[in-house]
Amino acid sequence: MNVGKKWKKLLAVGCSHGLYADPKAIAAVLKFREAYKPDACVHLGDFTDLSCFMASASLQAQAEAPQPDVDGGLDFLEKLKPTLVFCGNHEDRLWRLQHSPNAIIAHAAYDIVKQIASTCHKLRAELVPYDGVFQQRQIGNVTLTHGTIYNENSPRDMAEMYGNVIFAHTHKVGAMKGRRVDCPTGYCVGTLTKKGALEYAKTRRSTLAWSQGFVWGFYHESKTCGQSVLWLHEQPANQAEWILPL
Repeated sequence: MNVGKKWKKLLAVGCSHGLYADPKAIAAVLKFREAYKPDACVHLGDFTDLSCFMASASLQAQAEAPQPDVDGGLDFLEKLKPTLVFCGNHEDRLWRLQHSPNAIIAHAAYDIVKQIASTCHKLRAELVPYDGVFQQRQIGNVTLTHGTIYNENSPRDMAEMYGNVIFAHTHKVGAMKGRRVDCPTGYCVGTLTKKGALEYAKTRRSTLAWSQGFVWGFYHESKTCGQSVLWLHEQPANQAEWILPL
Protein backbone atom coordinates (compact mmCIF):
# COMPACT_ATOMS: atom_id res chain seq x y z
CA MET A 1 0.00 0.00 0.00
CA ASN A 2 1.37 3.42 -1.00
CA VAL A 3 0.95 5.48 2.16
CA GLY A 4 1.08 9.15 1.24
CA LYS A 5 0.50 12.27 3.24
CA LYS A 6 -3.27 11.89 3.11
CA TRP A 7 -3.17 8.49 4.81
CA LYS A 8 -2.87 8.28 8.56
CA LYS A 9 -2.11 5.52 11.06
CA LEU A 10 -4.65 4.25 13.59
CA LEU A 11 -4.32 2.18 16.76
CA ALA A 12 -7.36 1.18 18.82
CA VAL A 13 -7.51 -0.71 22.12
CA GLY A 14 -10.14 -1.17 24.80
CA CYS A 15 -11.35 -2.96 27.93
CA SER A 16 -8.12 -2.81 29.93
CA HIS A 17 -10.11 -2.58 33.20
CA GLY A 18 -7.65 -0.74 35.41
CA LEU A 19 -6.36 -2.94 38.20
CA TYR A 20 -7.17 -6.10 36.25
CA ALA A 21 -5.06 -5.31 33.18
CA ASP A 22 -2.51 -7.93 32.13
CA PRO A 23 0.97 -6.35 32.51
CA LYS A 24 2.28 -8.31 29.51
CA ALA A 25 -0.60 -7.13 27.33
CA ILE A 26 -0.13 -3.51 28.43
CA ALA A 27 3.62 -3.68 27.79
CA ALA A 28 3.04 -5.19 24.33
CA VAL A 29 0.54 -2.49 23.32
CA LEU A 30 2.86 0.28 24.51
CA LYS A 31 5.78 -1.29 22.65
CA PHE A 32 3.70 -1.44 19.48
CA ARG A 33 2.51 2.13 19.93
CA GLU A 34 6.11 3.34 20.25
CA ALA A 35 7.17 1.53 17.07
CA TYR A 36 4.07 2.32 14.98
CA LYS A 37 3.61 5.97 16.02
CA PRO A 38 -0.09 6.25 15.16
CA ASP A 39 -1.66 9.57 14.20
CA ALA A 40 -4.87 8.53 15.94
CA CYS A 41 -4.62 6.43 19.09
CA VAL A 42 -7.91 5.42 20.70
CA HIS A 43 -8.96 3.80 23.95
CA LEU A 44 -12.49 2.52 23.39
CA GLY A 45 -13.55 2.51 27.03
CA ASP A 46 -13.59 0.44 30.21
CA PHE A 47 -10.12 1.67 31.08
CA THR A 48 -11.29 1.24 34.68
CA ASP A 49 -13.30 -1.60 36.21
CA LEU A 50 -14.92 -0.06 39.30
CA SER A 51 -16.71 -3.27 40.24
CA CYS A 52 -17.19 -1.90 43.77
CA PHE A 53 -19.79 0.48 42.28
CA MET A 54 -21.78 -2.26 40.56
CA ALA A 55 -25.34 -2.64 41.82
CA SER A 56 -24.86 -6.42 41.87
CA ALA A 57 -21.38 -6.30 43.43
CA SER A 58 -20.54 -8.99 45.96
CA LEU A 59 -19.61 -7.98 49.51
CA GLN A 60 -15.98 -8.67 48.62
CA ALA A 61 -16.17 -6.38 45.58
CA GLN A 62 -17.95 -3.66 47.55
CA ALA A 63 -15.09 -3.68 50.05
CA GLU A 64 -12.44 -3.05 47.38
CA ALA A 65 -10.98 0.46 47.39
CA PRO A 66 -11.61 2.11 44.01
CA GLN A 67 -8.48 4.26 43.89
CA PRO A 68 -5.93 1.54 42.95
CA ASP A 69 -8.20 0.57 40.06
CA VAL A 70 -8.58 4.20 38.95
CA ASP A 71 -4.84 4.78 39.28
CA GLY A 72 -4.13 1.71 37.13
CA GLY A 73 -6.52 2.85 34.42
CA LEU A 74 -5.26 6.43 34.32
CA ASP A 75 -1.63 5.31 34.39
CA PHE A 76 -2.23 3.26 31.25
CA LEU A 77 -3.89 6.22 29.54
CA GLU A 78 -0.94 8.45 30.38
CA LYS A 79 1.48 5.94 28.86
CA LEU A 80 -0.73 5.17 25.85
CA LYS A 81 -1.16 8.89 25.06
CA PRO A 82 -4.48 8.48 23.23
CA THR A 83 -6.04 11.18 21.09
CA LEU A 84 -9.54 9.85 21.84
CA VAL A 85 -10.77 8.31 25.11
CA PHE A 86 -14.22 6.73 25.16
CA CYS A 87 -16.11 6.13 28.37
CA GLY A 88 -17.39 2.57 28.51
CA ASN A 89 -20.30 1.18 30.49
CA HIS A 90 -17.98 0.77 33.50
CA GLU A 91 -17.07 4.47 33.53
CA ASP A 92 -20.68 5.40 32.87
CA ARG A 93 -21.57 4.21 36.38
CA LEU A 94 -19.57 7.13 37.76
CA TRP A 95 -21.51 9.75 35.82
CA ARG A 96 -24.80 8.26 37.03
CA LEU A 97 -23.65 7.78 40.63
CA GLN A 98 -22.74 11.44 40.98
CA HIS A 99 -26.48 11.81 41.60
CA SER A 100 -26.71 8.96 44.10
CA PRO A 101 -28.84 9.63 47.22
CA ASN A 102 -25.86 8.20 49.15
CA ALA A 103 -23.67 11.27 49.69
CA ILE A 104 -20.49 9.24 50.16
CA ILE A 105 -20.98 7.35 46.90
CA ALA A 106 -21.91 10.56 45.07
CA HIS A 107 -18.79 12.31 46.32
CA ALA A 108 -16.52 9.37 45.40
CA ALA A 109 -17.99 9.20 41.90
CA TYR A 110 -17.65 12.96 41.44
CA ASP A 111 -13.99 12.85 42.52
CA ILE A 112 -13.11 10.04 40.10
CA VAL A 113 -14.91 11.79 37.22
CA LYS A 114 -12.74 14.84 37.93
CA GLN A 115 -9.59 12.68 37.86
CA ILE A 116 -10.57 11.17 34.51
CA ALA A 117 -11.41 14.56 32.99
CA SER A 118 -8.16 16.06 34.33
CA THR A 119 -6.06 13.24 32.85
CA CYS A 120 -7.69 13.56 29.43
CA HIS A 121 -7.23 17.34 29.52
CA LYS A 122 -3.54 16.89 30.32
CA LEU A 123 -3.19 14.44 27.44
CA ARG A 124 -5.17 16.74 25.11
CA ALA A 125 -7.40 13.79 24.38
CA GLU A 126 -11.11 14.15 23.71
CA LEU A 127 -13.16 12.38 26.38
CA VAL A 128 -16.24 10.89 24.73
CA PRO A 129 -19.19 10.37 27.13
CA TYR A 130 -20.99 7.06 27.14
CA ASP A 131 -24.47 7.34 25.71
CA GLY A 132 -25.11 3.83 24.52
CA VAL A 133 -25.93 3.30 20.86
CA PHE A 134 -25.51 7.02 20.14
CA GLN A 135 -21.87 7.14 21.24
CA GLN A 136 -19.63 7.39 18.20
CA ARG A 137 -16.78 9.26 16.57
CA GLN A 138 -15.69 9.02 12.95
CA ILE A 139 -12.12 8.51 11.75
CA GLY A 140 -11.95 8.32 7.98
CA ASN A 141 -14.73 5.96 6.90
CA VAL A 142 -14.73 4.07 10.22
CA THR A 143 -16.99 4.62 13.23
CA LEU A 144 -15.53 4.14 16.71
CA THR A 145 -17.64 3.39 19.78
CA HIS A 146 -17.40 1.40 23.00
CA GLY A 147 -20.14 -0.99 21.95
CA THR A 148 -23.50 -2.11 23.30
CA ILE A 149 -24.21 -5.50 21.73
CA TYR A 150 -23.04 -8.61 23.58
CA ASN A 151 -23.60 -11.77 21.56
CA GLU A 152 -21.68 -14.23 19.38
CA ASN A 153 -22.40 -12.16 16.24
CA SER A 154 -21.70 -8.76 17.76
CA PRO A 155 -19.14 -7.69 15.08
CA ARG A 156 -21.72 -8.44 12.37
CA ASP A 157 -24.55 -6.73 14.24
CA MET A 158 -22.42 -3.69 15.05
CA ALA A 159 -21.46 -3.39 11.36
CA GLU A 160 -25.13 -3.49 10.41
CA MET A 161 -25.82 -0.67 12.90
CA TYR A 162 -22.90 1.64 12.10
CA GLY A 163 -21.20 0.55 8.88
CA ASN A 164 -17.46 -0.01 9.24
CA VAL A 165 -16.95 0.06 12.99
CA ILE A 166 -14.30 -0.63 15.65
CA PHE A 167 -15.56 -1.39 19.15
CA ALA A 168 -14.66 -3.15 22.43
CA HIS A 169 -17.17 -4.30 25.09
CA THR A 170 -17.41 -8.04 24.31
CA HIS A 171 -13.75 -8.87 25.13
CA LYS A 172 -13.59 -11.14 22.04
CA VAL A 173 -11.17 -10.25 19.24
CA GLY A 174 -12.98 -10.71 15.95
CA ALA A 175 -14.22 -9.31 12.66
CA MET A 176 -17.40 -10.00 10.71
CA LYS A 177 -19.15 -8.58 7.67
CA GLY A 178 -22.51 -6.87 8.00
CA ARG A 179 -25.40 -8.12 5.86
CA ARG A 180 -25.77 -4.91 3.86
CA VAL A 181 -25.20 -3.99 0.24
CA ASP A 182 -22.16 -1.86 1.17
CA CYS A 183 -20.58 -4.88 2.96
CA PRO A 184 -19.27 -3.08 6.10
CA THR A 185 -16.97 -4.76 8.62
CA GLY A 186 -17.22 -4.79 12.39
CA TYR A 187 -13.96 -5.18 14.32
CA CYS A 188 -13.75 -5.99 18.04
CA VAL A 189 -10.43 -5.18 19.74
CA GLY A 190 -10.94 -7.72 22.53
CA THR A 191 -9.61 -7.07 26.01
CA LEU A 192 -6.28 -6.42 27.76
CA THR A 193 -7.25 -8.01 31.08
CA LYS A 194 -5.64 -10.96 32.81
CA LYS A 195 -7.42 -14.23 32.12
CA GLY A 196 -9.89 -15.00 34.89
CA ALA A 197 -9.25 -11.70 36.67
CA LEU A 198 -12.80 -10.34 36.60
CA GLU A 199 -14.54 -12.12 39.46
CA TYR A 200 -18.06 -11.16 38.37
CA ALA A 201 -17.61 -12.90 35.00
CA LYS A 202 -16.06 -16.15 36.19
CA THR A 203 -19.26 -18.21 35.96
CA ARG A 204 -20.12 -17.21 32.39
CA ARG A 205 -19.29 -19.75 29.70
CA SER A 206 -18.70 -16.93 27.20
CA THR A 207 -15.75 -15.75 29.32
CA LEU A 208 -13.78 -18.71 27.94
CA ALA A 209 -13.82 -16.99 24.54
CA TRP A 210 -12.31 -13.71 25.77
CA SER A 211 -9.11 -12.79 23.95
CA GLN A 212 -6.47 -10.07 24.03
CA GLY A 213 -5.70 -7.88 21.04
CA PHE A 214 -5.96 -4.56 19.25
CA VAL A 215 -6.81 -3.06 15.86
CA TRP A 216 -4.31 -1.14 13.75
CA GLY A 217 -4.05 0.13 10.20
CA PHE A 218 -4.46 3.11 7.91
CA TYR A 219 -7.31 5.52 7.25
CA HIS A 220 -7.82 8.35 4.78
CA GLU A 221 -8.29 11.89 6.05
CA SER A 222 -11.50 12.12 4.03
CA LYS A 223 -14.04 9.40 4.70
CA THR A 224 -15.21 9.70 1.08
CA CYS A 225 -11.74 9.11 -0.41
CA GLY A 226 -10.55 5.57 0.00
CA GLN A 227 -11.38 2.68 2.28
CA SER A 228 -9.53 2.21 5.55
CA VAL A 229 -7.12 -0.72 5.66
CA LEU A 230 -7.37 -2.37 9.08
CA TRP A 231 -5.92 -5.46 10.74
CA LEU A 232 -6.75 -7.31 13.93
CA HIS A 233 -3.89 -8.45 16.13
CA GLU A 234 -4.86 -11.27 18.48
CA GLN A 235 -2.64 -12.78 21.15
CA PRO A 236 -2.93 -16.60 21.10
CA ALA A 237 -4.52 -17.76 24.36
CA ASN A 238 -1.74 -20.16 25.38
CA GLN A 239 1.23 -18.12 24.18
CA ALA A 240 3.10 -16.42 27.01
CA GLU A 241 4.99 -13.83 24.97
CA TRP A 242 3.49 -11.39 22.52
CA ILE A 243 4.72 -11.47 18.91
CA LEU A 244 3.88 -8.05 17.46
CA PRO A 245 3.23 -7.26 13.77
CA LEU A 246 6.04 -4.65 13.72
